[in-house]
Amino acid sequence: MIKTVLNTKINSKIQLLQNRWMCSKAGCCSDHCFVHAEHSEHFPLGHDHFAVWAAAWNKDDSLANMESPPNHHKFNMIPGQQVNELSPLLQCRLANRNQPIASNSAALVFNFNMPPELLNVFRPTNIQPTEERHAPPTMQDQHSLLQPGSHHGLDLSLDGFCTSYNLSDAIRTRLHENGYMSAET
Repeated sequence: MIKTVLNTKINSKIQLLQNRWMCSKAGCCSDHCFVHAEHSEHFPLGHDHFAVWAAAWNKDDSLANMESPPNHHKFNMIPGQQVNELSPLLQCRLANRNQPIASNSAALVFNFNMPPELLNVFRPTNIQPTEERHAPPTMQDQHSLLQPGSHHGLDLSLDGFCTSYNLSDAIRTRLHENGYMSAET
C-alpha cells in the first residue's frame, strides 16, 4: 500500500481504536470488542469495522469519535443501538422525496400532430432533373465483375499496364505466365 497523508491519519486512528477497544473478557471470541456504555454485551470488531470507523472519524468528529462508532450498516447490530436510526444524509433525502410536489411547479407539455402535406411548404418545388450521360449500350458479359453502364479502363498492353501502375518485373512475369497479354481480358 502506498503511504499517503490520508492513509497515515486513518492508520493512526485505527491503532487508537484498536488500543481503546481491546477486549479483556475471558472466553470472548474476538480480540477487540465494542461495549456500549449502557449495555454490557460485547460487539466483536474486525478490521473492516475499524477501517470504516476510522475513515468516518477522520472525516468529521460528529460522524464518529473514539467512543461512538459511525452510523454504518456494519454497526447495525450493536447492542443498544436503535435499528431505525438513519444517517443525516438519508434522513434529508427521504424528507425531500416525501414532500408533495406542487401542482403549479410542473411544466406544461403540449403535443400536436401535423399532417405531412403541411410540411410540403418547406420542400422546393422546381427541382430540375440533371442530365445523366449514359455509356453507349454494350453487350454485357455475364461473367464480368463490372456493373452494367460501367466503363472499362484504358486498353493497355501488359508492359504498358505494369509501367503505368509501377508493378515489379516479378508481377509482370506472373501475369504473363497466367495468360494476360493486355489490360483488356
